Amino acid sequence: MSAAGVTVRGEVLLGTLGSVLLGVGGWGSGALPRGVPDGLWGRHGEPLLCVGVAVSYVGLVLLITAWWRLGTRVADGTAAGWRELRTALWCWALPLVPGPLLGSSDAYSYLAQGALAGRGRDVYALGPAALGGPLAANVPGMWHDAPAPYGPLSVAAARAVVAVTGEHHVVAAALGLRLVAVAGLGLMAWALRWLATTSGSGAAGALWAGALNPLVLLHLVGGAHNEALMLGLMTAGLLAFRRGRWAVGTVVLTAAVLVKAPAGVALLCAAAVTVAGRDGAWRRVRRAAGIAGAAAAALGAGVAACGQGWGWLWTIRTPAEVHTLLSLSTDAGHLLGWLAEGLGWGTAAGAMTAARLTGLLVGLGAVGYWVRYAPHVGAERATGAALLVLVAAAPVAQPWYVLWAVVPLAAVSWRRLGRGGAKAAMVGLTLVVMPSGQGPTWSSGLAAAVGGAVALAAVVRWAPKERPVRVRDAVVPRAAAKARR
Repeated sequence: MSAAGVTVRGEVLLGTLGSVLLGVGGWGSGALPRGVPDGLWGRHGEPLLCVGVAVSYVGLVLLITAWWRLGTRVADGTAAGWRELRTALWCWALPLVPGPLLGSSDAYSYLAQGALAGRGRDVYALGPAALGGPLAANVPGMWHDAPAPYGPLSVAAARAVVAVTGEHHVVAAALGLRLVAVAGLGLMAWALRWLATTSGSGAAGALWAGALNPLVLLHLVGGAHNEALMLGLMTAGLLAFRRGRWAVGTVVLTAAVLVKAPAGVALLCAAAVTVAGRDGAWRRVRRAAGIAGAAAAALGAGVAACGQGWGWLWTIRTPAEVHTLLSLSTDAGHLLGWLAEGLGWGTAAGAMTAARLTGLLVGLGAVGYWVRYAPHVGAERATGAALLVLVAAAPVAQPWYVLWAVVPLAAVSWRRLGRGGAKAAMVGLTLVVMPSGQGPTWSSGLAAAVGGAVALAAVVRWAPKERPVRVRDAVVPRAAAKARR
């Protein structure tokens, strides 16, 4: 085997070890079902929680290090190809499947909404509190009375999982939802490969920047978020449009919208590219009408099949009721509110409303700009740019929302994502959320710092070193020497 292949194998093994440790640590530090920490750890819960956090962060840092190094190898051409990276993807993703939820408790909300739908209740009018039982008990308190902000296909997927596992088997239901996320990841990886091949970007790089991204592994697989299904359908729909199958692409992208509404940006950008051909005006009008008709038919059929009605169009704003540190407009609203009340210029509530409205208008303006500009840069690049601004300006944002933009950009512009600043941003967003999804305490924060430091020390201590060899009177790495032979 070549030196490049050996190096890639080392990174794959390092990432696999990190993923295993992350999953093992999740049994002490993840978003465990209510009652498990007390029943499993008893009165020694806090020390063992810190052990779990430390082990999780050892694994997370090892996984991030493997991803960073593998990206460097892909960029300089010393890494192997698509098959080796596909192997890395499943070696890194599958160890997270049997463990507890990581990074968020949102999946419990999905399951409670699915159980409500299974009872024939309106999830867009009722919150999980109306369900009762163990599924509702695991939903964070802030969401107990909140209606579902997700599309009917997301609710239908959760309903199918609960129908198989039952409402009283929380662990089995969470595992079932994670399998749905893994299926979405597989669809995403397949579509990324062919999108990158078609665009000439490079399949290995697209897989590294998109599907192997530590944010994907931690939150889409570990957290079982419905973004996995949305992004899988979104990339598959963009691929169909790029291959000229706009009818199929419209149906698939509409299905992505039925999971989560932001996928509609991809449909608008892909339609703009398709309509802006060199054909005559009449043919462009007919194509636009065909796309609009196919989208409307798919939307109506999807809503009817899922049986949840149209209430999701009004509950999309539900997550905006929560403040997150990544929301620039909400942070600006807090600052302006403090200044307004301190200087007597107005109320904090008025300043918050103005800031959030401004952010929303900026995001929608960016969507409009990139839809118009999509024929010049391509649907994938326009989708990624528009969604990146939309996430940054939105009233609420979570670290994994950045993947809405990163995944389509990975298909056509992975080298930009492989630059140091972009990789550092991915690392920061991955590390900012504790495995439980809750804010850190002094003890858990210290445990995370210790675990991360131990992992970094181990990485530095046992970093692979290439011995130089002399080839034609020049000192070059052994990998390069073998490549010349």
